Amino acid sequence: MSTTPLLDDERLTRDEASARAEHITISDYEIELDLSNAMALDEPTYPVTTTLRFTSARPGEDTFLNYLGDSVESVVINGISHQVAQVAGTARIAIPNVAEENEVVIRSHSRYSHSGEGLHRFVDPVDGQVYIYSQFEPADARRVYPNMEQPDLKAVFHVTLIGPDTWTLASNGHEIGRESVSTGIDRVQFAPTQPMSTYLTTFLAGPYARFESHWDNFDGVEPVPLRIFARQSLAEHVDADELFRLTQLGLTWFHEQFQYPYPWGKYDQAFVPEYNLGAMENPGLVTFNESYIFTSQATVSQHMARATTLMHEMSHMWFGNLATMKWWDDLWLKESFADFFGTKAVAEATDIPGAWQSFAHQRKAWAYVQDSYPTTHPIVADIIDLEAARQNFDGITYAKGAAVIKQLFHYVGEAAFLKACRTYFERFAFSTAQLNDFLTILEQASHRNLQQWAPDWLQTSGPATLSATVADDGVVTIHQDAIDPQTGNAVLRPHTFYIAALTLNDADQLVVTDQAEVELPAGSASVVADRFFVDNSAPRVVLVNHHDYTYAQVELDQASLEAVTKYPIINPDSTAVATVWSSLWTMVRHASLPAADFIGAVARLSQTIDDVSMHARVLAQAVTALKEFAPASRRRQLTKQLSTALLDALIELEPGSDRQRSAARALTQLGIGTESLAPELTFLLASDETSEMSPGLRIDDEMRWLLLGSLASVGRINKIRLDDELAASPTATNELYHRTAVAAMPDQVQREKLWHQVVTGQEPDGAMLSNAQLTATAQGLNSSAPGFVAGQLTPLLERLLDIWQSRSNNLASRTINGLFPLRHQPVKGGPAAQHNHPALVHIDAWLAQHQDAPASLRRIVIERRADIALRLIAQSK
Repeated sequence: MSTTPLLDDERLTRDEASARAEHITISDYEIELDLSNAMALDEPTYPVTTTLRFTSARPGEDTFLNYLGDSVESVVINGISHQVAQVAGTARIAIPNVAEENEVVIRSHSRYSHSGEGLHRFVDPVDGQVYIYSQFEPADARRVYPNMEQPDLKAVFHVTLIGPDTWTLASNGHEIGRESVSTGIDRVQFAPTQPMSTYLTTFLAGPYARFESHWDNFDGVEPVPLRIFARQSLAEHVDADELFRLTQLGLTWFHEQFQYPYPWGKYDQAFVPEYNLGAMENPGLVTFNESYIFTSQATVSQHMARATTLMHEMSHMWFGNLATMKWWDDLWLKESFADFFGTKAVAEATDIPGAWQSFAHQRKAWAYVQDSYPTTHPIVADIIDLEAARQNFDGITYAKGAAVIKQLFHYVGEAAFLKACRTYFERFAFSTAQLNDFLTILEQASHRNLQQWAPDWLQTSGPATLSATVADDGVVTIHQDAIDPQTGNAVLRPHTFYIAALTLNDADQLVVTDQAEVELPAGSASVVADRFFVDNSAPRVVLVNHHDYTYAQVELDQASLEAVTKYPIINPDSTAVATVWSSLWTMVRHASLPAADFIGAVARLSQTIDDVSMHARVLAQAVTALKEFAPASRRRQLTKQLSTALLDALIELEPGSDRQRSAARALTQLGIGTESLAPELTFLLASDETSEMSPGLRIDDEMRWLLLGSLASVGRINKIRLDDELAASPTATNELYHRTAVAAMPDQVQREKLWHQVVTGQEPDGAMLSNAQLTATAQGLNSSAPGFVAGQLTPLLERLLDIWQSRSNNLASRTINGLFPLRHQPVKGGPAAQHNHPALVHIDAWLAQHQDAPASLRRIVIERRADIALRLIAQSK
């Protein structure tokens, strides 16, 4: 194909997209994918025929399509055939001299993917079956078919798939026609879609197992057919009844909330392998990471996470799919809302406990970390191109945005907020919208002026810190401290939240004895809590942001800190517990609470945490604190303290319970690279549910491989044993466990070979590593051999540009994040000396020498540098 610079430019800017949308209106696409060769693994490509019809308000101008395919065979524009070399490059196809009405027909070949971007092809190691699925957000539909890859150019899609007649062939619309085109090959046509964006198109092909049901539970709304797809080798593990139950509950709840009929006909849900995300909200055919099909014992927190993801994607059927952001600046208009309503739906529509508690201590933790990086950005970000859009699917857009929506929901009231949502859907159905569109509707519905709220919350960066001081007379003052790291300016946002007092009961447990609502106006650095007093004469806690209604890091005063690290908190809805543990973990990360103090608190108090998700999270944080934030001189003693608590938990917690399993998982993570725990882990590996050491603990595939990996990391399990274990149960999940365990083994020569494989993305035989295989290998190296990986920092820095330029964004990001060494030994001289640590010096030199490197690559390096600096400072205190 041509190497014309413009036609080879993969970058699509906001300005280009805006200019194209000014005069282009797309009527429809006809897309035909011929997947009849998909089972021939030596065939890297498949034929595609694309027909695009559009009008132009400015006839005579030029425009273009986006396409990252393998080859273009023909381009016919308004009946005239054009020389491919003149109009088709490696990234774009020129459409010169457009007419008022236009039809473009392109025949091309696109490549099967192994990165999870575009059309991904997977071979099941159990039975050799081939499975195919697509993933396009934000801009990978152009890897499959030529299009105008921007969300505001919506169109109707007519899809045809050609493939084996024994396969499931599915897309957004329902099947409307099927015919045999050759022996064993069918052509399947699907109903035209409603107008939607290119990133929402989807294709599914393969011998998927299928489960069927329906939803019909809302007056005036047509019944919705429901289907679930999964690989045949996973079919026995698919809990179809539960998944359909959740889907039905969700559809009923969202109709009650939004009062707008589900607009996409059918509701398919496909669980697919090697998926880069948790899920994707393709209208009519949602794709999920198949890790949500539980093949081993799953805890209630795993069920809750799955339900939350399911509801998150369902929310998108309205927020994002029906009413879509005009450009990626307003990604929050769908993701923040889906994160909020997904959690709210689980809490209100299902019987699964802990949704808001998990949001408080887990989802928001992601936001606080992302928001504290030097690369933080406003919720409404400045997205100049598609590359920037890809990087902003992060904790700020999702979790911080959702937390801010929760604050806004509380601020304006439920009735006004839902009224605004309903008006928004009616007004912008099958169209696009921007920030001010929703806020204007919400102002009208709530009679609240949001002109100050919006810039304070959506257009500034960084988290606020809320703290409380208690005067001698018991009067409590709340303080707000917030600096926008991008501007250096103070940002005193408006907050509405609760403050609570916790005091000891007769059983030496902290319980909530008083609470009050507090409104901190915009521009206010402090406020006195009205009619709220604290008794300082006994152990007590003053907890800001009880019920977790606002987005802010909470800093505990010294008396509260001493109390919460000594006494258990008993709170019926667990939000106080979640807020406290979230605060403690933030203090560890920022080196204001020694890791040893946090680990000690976990060892003493973790068994009193009833919420399963929070219990698992706190245990995992304790392991991270020990390995990454505690001084090396303290780790042996802290390992003994934490492992003793975990081993006690295996005996003392309810046999077979979720919390017992969480303790066992944490023990295996603590055991990676820890020789002293090998005897206990060896005993667990050989035990069963009758063991006195772990009564009721099931050693299923997951637990078995976690134990094998830990023991392999200290040389107690060799590769022959690992190979035998995989041969006994060669599932796709176990194959990844095997890769991680092999990479964890203490063999220097093997580590160097595997490190090189991850860097190059290739197996020794030249086969490309898939996205999942790459991550599994890097995980084994980084978790078990921090010293080895740290020693590879300079070689990694030298290869960064080559890695970024030679592979897709996803594979490059996985490689660099997977191998970037976060664990280094601090230099002498305390926290101040760490800024001159050799690792930071080398990274700073790379950043200084590569000012023109892609912004997304620099962002990764800057964030990993920040992670290293935090760990060095914490260890050196």
